[in-house]
Parts: sequence; C-alpha cells; structure tokens
Amino acid sequence: MCLSNVCMNTGDLQKEIMQDVGRIEAEGAGFWLTNLFGEKVFIEGSIQSIDLVDENLIILSSEKVKQ
Repeated sequence: MCLSNVCMNTGDLQKEIMQDVGRIEAEGAGFWLTNLFGEKVFIEGSIQSIDLVDENLIILSSEKVKQ
C-alpha cells in the first residue's frame, strides 16, 4: 500500500495538511484528499511535486483549505 503525506508550501514554510493520503481527486481549482480513515479535505491550488519513491510526499501550493 502506498500512502502519502500532503504538505502545503506557504512562502518559506511547509505545512502538513494530511497524513496517510490514499486518494487524490481533482475538482475545479483544487483537489479532494482522502486518507486511510476516510477523512476528506479539499485544497485549492496546484501540485508542485510528488515524490512516491523516497518520502511519499506530495507538495501543493496554495493557502485555501476546507474541511
């Protein structure tokens, strides 16, 4: 199983948005993140990078988060 952590770049800081993300769905100007427990978060923004080999880390750029 490949679960990832999703972080948001805000200037010089990187803020963790969600751990154990197993599903990402694009919608409009953002993405729905769903974790292992079925919790969902919507992030407006764009994907900056995805590293599934070394860190299982997804970096997004934006500051709008809805729960």
